[in-house]
Amino acid sequence: MSEAPTTPRAVFLSYAREDSDAARRLADALRAFGVEVWFDQNELRGGDAWDQKIRSQIRTCTLCVPVISAATQARGEGYFRREWKIAVERMQDMAAGVPFLMPVVIDETRENEATVPEEFLKVQWTRMPRGVPTPQFVEQVRASLEKPRARASEASRTPAPEAGAAQARSNAHFWIAGALVAVGVAIVAALVVTRRPAPVAAAPASAAPAANDKSIAVLPFTNMSDDKDSGFFADGIHEDILTNLALVRDFRVVSRTSVMPYRTTSKSIRQIAQELGVAYILEGSVRRSGNRVRVTGQLIRAASDEHVWAQAYDRDLTDVFGIQAELSQQIAGALQTALSPEEKVLIAHRPTEKSEAYELFLRARDVSNRMGNTLAALNEREALVKRVVEIDPNYAAAWGELAHIEALYVFWGHDQSEARKARAKEAIDTAMRLGPGLPDVIDAYASYLYYGERDYLGAFGQYERLARQHPNDPSYCSAMGLIARRQGRWPEAIANLRRATQLDPGNASYSRNYAETLLGCRRYDDYVVEQRRKMGLLPEDTQEAFALAAAPFIIRASTAEADQFLAHLPPEKANSESGIDLRRQWAREKGDWAEAVRLDKLLPFYDGDGEQHYVQAFQACITLMAAGDMAAARARAGDFPEEVRRRLAQEPDNWALLLYGTGYALILGRDEEALRLARHAVEILPESRDAVDGPVCSLVLAYAHSWTGHKDEAIEELRHLFRVPVTNSFNVHDLAANPFFTPLHGDPRFEALLADPANNAPLY
Repeated sequence: MSEAPTTPRAVFLSYAREDSDAARRLADALRAFGVEVWFDQNELRGGDAWDQKIRSQIRTCTLCVPVISAATQARGEGYFRREWKIAVERMQDMAAGVPFLMPVVIDETRENEATVPEEFLKVQWTRMPRGVPTPQFVEQVRASLEKPRARASEASRTPAPEAGAAQARSNAHFWIAGALVAVGVAIVAALVVTRRPAPVAAAPASAAPAANDKSIAVLPFTNMSDDKDSGFFADGIHEDILTNLALVRDFRVVSRTSVMPYRTTSKSIRQIAQELGVAYILEGSVRRSGNRVRVTGQLIRAASDEHVWAQAYDRDLTDVFGIQAELSQQIAGALQTALSPEEKVLIAHRPTEKSEAYELFLRARDVSNRMGNTLAALNEREALVKRVVEIDPNYAAAWGELAHIEALYVFWGHDQSEARKARAKEAIDTAMRLGPGLPDVIDAYASYLYYGERDYLGAFGQYERLARQHPNDPSYCSAMGLIARRQGRWPEAIANLRRATQLDPGNASYSRNYAETLLGCRRYDDYVVEQRRKMGLLPEDTQEAFALAAAPFIIRASTAEADQFLAHLPPEKANSESGIDLRRQWAREKGDWAEAVRLDKLLPFYDGDGEQHYVQAFQACITLMAAGDMAAARARAGDFPEEVRRRLAQEPDNWALLLYGTGYALILGRDEEALRLARHAVEILPESRDAVDGPVCSLVLAYAHSWTGHKDEAIEELRHLFRVPVTNSFNVHDLAANPFFTPLHGDPRFEALLADPANNAPLY
C-alpha cells in the first residue's frame, strides 16, 4: 500500500476525555501560531463515521501528539489507546528518522512507569503542566511540519527544557514584569526591570521577522500642538492606538519600544518596514488646542509606498476615545479584516468620560515610560493615579494601575505595611469589579498577584487569558521566561527570554531581562553579546555601556576595561552626581576602598533615582568598614539602624528590611540580632519560593555566618550558592573583595571555592 498523502502543518492530538481542557489549551496555543490542529472537540463521540474520520486523520496528519497523564495511566481501556495503536502502525511504513510522534506529559507521570506503546519511549517527551506549551515546543512543531522528511532521528529527540522538580511543583509559566534586588556591595543595589520597557534611542540591531500581509508598525505620532510640553498627550494617543490595533487577532503589531527610535528618523518608509519586518506603516499626528483635538493618520503599504488609507478627525477632547476606535476599525476595514464581536467591544470601550482624568493617566504613563519603576517614579505615579481615581472613581484601568503601583512598593520592600497591602487589595478589587474583562485590568490583576501576593500560578492564569486575546504579542514569551526564572526553571527562562528578544528585537526591557538572566547563569559569552546588542538600543545610556566595560572583571578579574571607560568619560559626565555615583560603585566593586571613601565624602547621598537614605548610608558604612575604620562606619550609620528597627516593628516580614537590619546589626556588633534577622529573611523568602530573590537572602545569611565566626555554616552557604544562579554581584572575584568574607580569608575551604574553575563556569 502506498503511503497516504500528508497535509502540511497538520497535527493530531490524542487524549483521554479527562484531559480535554489541557488538549484544548494546547490546540488553541498551536493554532495561535498558525498550526493546523485536528482533535475531537465534542467529548469524544462514537459511531462508525466518527471512527473512520479519526483513523483518516491519524493516517494523514504530519505529526501525532499523544497527551499522557495520570488519566491515561488510570484507564486500561479507552479510545485514545486505539488512536495510539493506529499511530504506531502508521510508523511501520515510515522511513527511519521521520519525526511523527511527539508525546506530551501534562502532569508528573514518569516515562519509565507510563503504560504506553514501546515506540513512545524511543522519542523525546515534553512536559507541559496543564497542557501549556512553551515557545520552543511550538517552534519544534512548526519546524517539523515545515521539513518533516529532512530531519534525522536524533532531531526528533531534541529535548525540550527539562521540567525538573521545580516545574513539577508549579504550573506557573509567566511573569508580567520583575525586579532583581542585588544587595549592594553587601546587600542591595537596585537593578530595576520595569514592567513597561524603557525608551530606546536607536534602531533595532537584530534582523526583523519577515513581513506578513497584516503586520503593522505604528510610528510615534508627531506632536503638532502649540504647547510642546504636551508631547506626553500625543505619545499617549499613539500608545492607545497601538494597543487597540494589537487587540485584533489577525494583526501583528510591533511594540512601542521598537518603534520609538523612529521618532526623528530620516529613513524611508520602506527601510523602516524592512528593519521592523512589517508590511504596513501607520503615521499620524496630534494637535491639541483648548478643548479640541485633531488626530490624523495614514496607512502606507511599504513595498509600494502606496497610501492605503488616510483620515483626519476633528473632535472635542471628550471624544478622543471615539477617534481611537474609529481609526482602528477603519484600518481593519482597509486591510479587509473582519472584527469579532469581542474585538469590536474592546476597541470601542471608553475607559473614562472625564478628559482631565485621562490626561493625568497619560502623565502617569509617561513617567513610567521615562523613569521605569524607580522609587522616585513610583512616588510620582502614585500621586498622579490617586488624583485620577478621585476625579473618576469608575476608571477601571486607573484603579488597576494604582494596584500595580502599590504592589510594587510591597514587592521591593519599600513599604510592606498592612495599610499599603490593603490599599493594593482595595484597588485591584475595585478594578476587577468595574472592568473584569478589560485587558488592562487583567494585566493589572496579574501584576497584583505577582507583585502583591507572589502568586505565580495565579498570575500565570491571568496571562493565559491575555495570551488568547493577544496571540501575536511577544510579551507572552517574555512573561513565560520571567515566571520560569522566579520558579527556578532557568533553561526554560533563557529560551523564552531569548525568544522574546527575537520577536521584538528593539525592546530594551526584554534585552535587559535576557542579559541579566544570562549573567546570573554565568553564561558570560552570551551575556557579552546581548549586552553589546542592548547598547545599540540605548547608545546614550552610560550605565549600559559601563556594564559591558565591567564584564571582564566579572569574567576574569580584569579591571583595565572599566577603568579605561571611566577615564574617558567627558568631565561633565564624570563629575555629575550620576557620574560620581557610578565611579563610586566601581570603586566598591573592585575593592578600591580609599577611592570609594573619597567619593562618599563628595556625594553623601545621591537622590537621582529616589533610593532611600538608609540604603545609601548602609553602603557607605560598608565602604568605611572595608577601609578599616569601623568607628567611622558606626558613626556613619547614625540613626538609620533604629529607623530600620522601627519599620521592622511595623513590617516584621519585610524581607528587604530584614536584610538591611542584618547588615546594620553586623556593623554595630549585634551578632545574635543579625543572625536572627538573616534566618528570618530566609524563612520568609526561601529559594523554593523565589529563585531570584531567595538566593540573595541566603547570601546575606552567609555574610552573617562569616562575620560572626560561624565559618562552617558560611562555607556551606557559599558552596550551595555557587551551584545556583544568583542574579546579583556574586562571583569569585567579587567575593574575594567582599569585606563580610574577610574572616574567611586564609581558610583553605574558602580559597578552594574561589580557585575552583567550576565556580566561574556556566551553570546551564
